[in-house]
Amino acid sequence: MPGAPVVAVVGSTGYVGKMLMPAFLEGLKDGKLKELRVLTSEAKLNSQLVQGYKASGAKAVPVDYTDVSSVTTALSGVDAVVSTLGSGGEGIDNVKTTLLDALVAAKVKLYFPSEFGTNHYKYLDYKHPAFEGKRKHFAQAKERGLTTIRMLTGCIMEFTFGKWFGFDCVSGVWTVVGNAADIPCATTAERDLGRFTLEAVLLANSDITKCPDAIEVYSDIKTLREYAKALDKVSERETTFNQVPLEEFKTQYEATQDFLKLIMIMFAEGAFDVTKANGNLLLNRNESVWKLKKFEVFAKETGGTPRSLN
Repeated sequence: MPGAPVVAVVGSTGYVGKMLMPAFLEGLKDGKLKELRVLTSEAKLNSQLVQGYKASGAKAVPVDYTDVSSVTTALSGVDAVVSTLGSGGEGIDNVKTTLLDALVAAKVKLYFPSEFGTNHYKYLDYKHPAFEGKRKHFAQAKERGLTTIRMLTGCIMEFTFGKWFGFDCVSGVWTVVGNAADIPCATTAERDLGRFTLEAVLLANSDITKCPDAIEVYSDIKTLREYAKALDKVSERETTFNQVPLEEFKTQYEATQDFLKLIMIMFAEGAFDVTKANGNLLLNRNESVWKLKKFEVFAKETGGTPRSLN
């Protein structure tokens, strides 16, 4: 049976990376990981965040993402790489290609690319550069023979309920597309995202035959109306819903290619309904490994009005 793995995290100082790191640092402390490396640029090597990771036992390794040999050296002896690199930004495609080439050269066993969102692979008619880039990267990883596992998480609980998706929690007016208010929508709490990903790494390292190449997980699943009621219970407000016809909204999206509008369409078409997802049973059956953060906890934490998100 394989021992504790050596894991490298790419993009540990970004939005998703910061969510994952607490669980991975805890895994290192508990001996579940033999070693934890954070790959970072020279510019971020002395940042407060990276220095904090080092203080908790991680090894910070500076890399040049334009140089395959630099990344290969940093990944020498690594069993699993977890990437949280974004899907946009200048040169990101070249960075991801360099990473794939280095993974092959370093003979890394397991690769977890930067997904951490809805299972857009079920909805290939959703055309957007954010999704197309992830699909292309996954295909390229498989073409190189890498054992590649995607963590698919639904919506991030702490990020979702803001004006950008139509949820004005300050005024109490939510704009939804079609019948989205009454369709189940999975949310994954930031703290649970890291735990799920760590457990997936440990499972894949111990027995890859038990680990599919797509793992869907979530902390809670409710309809948007039920989420609103949970917030209202704390805030003593009554959220109202402004419904926009689905076809009308699709026309708006086609004209703008606005990613936020696409997400709102996906709410209406059930893209976040993962009631049959495999990941929770696989990684945290009956919450036997840890207790998931339910939406009611988030509602109380925010006083029923997540103002910081609006």
